[in-house]
Amino acid sequence: MSTTTLSIEKLVRVGTLAASALSVGLLVGCLPQLPPEANASPSPSAGVSPQGGVGASCAPAIPVRGRGTATLTELPHEIGTSVVFGLDGSFVATAYGYPLGAHWHWFEEDVDGKIVSRFEWRWQGGLLQSPDGGSVVYEVATDTTSGRTVLFIRDMLGPGRLLAPINGAPLRWLDTNHVLVEVFDEVGVIRSVDTRTGADRIVFSPPPPPEIKAEGDNDFFYVSGDLRWAVFRRWNSAGAVLRQDLFDVERQSYVTSVTLPTKPIALAPVGDVALWIDGDQLRAMHLCDRRAVTIGTVATATDIASPRWSADGRFVSFSLGSTNEETGPERATFVDLQEGALAEIDKPWGSVRQWSPDGRFVVLSRSGYHGPLSKLARFEFK
Repeated sequence: MSTTTLSIEKLVRVGTLAASALSVGLLVGCLPQLPPEANASPSPSAGVSPQGGVGASCAPAIPVRGRGTATLTELPHEIGTSVVFGLDGSFVATAYGYPLGAHWHWFEEDVDGKIVSRFEWRWQGGLLQSPDGGSVVYEVATDTTSGRTVLFIRDMLGPGRLLAPINGAPLRWLDTNHVLVEVFDEVGVIRSVDTRTGADRIVFSPPPPPEIKAEGDNDFFYVSGDLRWAVFRRWNSAGAVLRQDLFDVERQSYVTSVTLPTKPIALAPVGDVALWIDGDQLRAMHLCDRRAVTIGTVATATDIASPRWSADGRFVSFSLGSTNEETGPERATFVDLQEGALAEIDKPWGSVRQWSPDGRFVVLSRSGYHGPLSKLARFEFK
């Protein structure tokens, strides 16, 4: 067994696997209180906002430790496109996405990678495991012609049941008993569904943009984990971010005193933490007070693309570089927001696509001919 310079241990080499994985992850919004950091500074802002501006004591300071070390140890498990941890008492359950209909044919593996059972699970579209690992919300098709779906929920040791007759996809978990759903029939609308009763309510409806967009431009709202804030982003046909604006969801108004950077901002699925890269500096702040800190320096100036959050909110990962069947990304970055530390791994097997609920394992993926290829790896951060 050998370990690369930035800590990739290889436990077992396995052949090419077809797969990707659905992402799960939640991020804590308020971290332990630490003394103010020397590199803490207000984000670019025209002044103190009456809507919770800089200086408001709304959240504990984000800690800053510096560099850490991340280790990925590849495991021998066969991993398909869809992954659920702990289903029916197994270590991991998975299904491939190719050929047509393969996503209904699941198999379960034990901790050593041995296949212990096979079964059929008819689901369609989105599938999202809860942060505690105890249940999965997923879509089931009701009309193959129109593609309409409804939401089902399945406990780890029980059958699935109808949750809500909503034509939409599970987006992320708000808490143990509420899942957020992106509604297909209402563009941009997010509903919260109570998994105990099936009752739902609208928690976000996109407001008008701050200004009319030009032809070819695209708009989208990214909502913070606590549903208190939203970041409006506009980008052009080339993918360049033109503007980002902070929207106060509770007051239903834009915070005009704040100027956000034009670098893509990654919002935590829980709380109000925002991350972005400014030059080669990884920056973080709470949206409620915009008191930004520099967590560390990344090796290559880039943007945060497709961040993946761990279920407990402690870690987030993103990668640099394209992949194919033979090669993984150029570099993977891991951030520990509990400690305020970051680590980078050069040339990992793949990018993180999914975390296990306990944060100890990740699904790594790279591009393949019929879809992503995937491996399971044990994750450690020091």
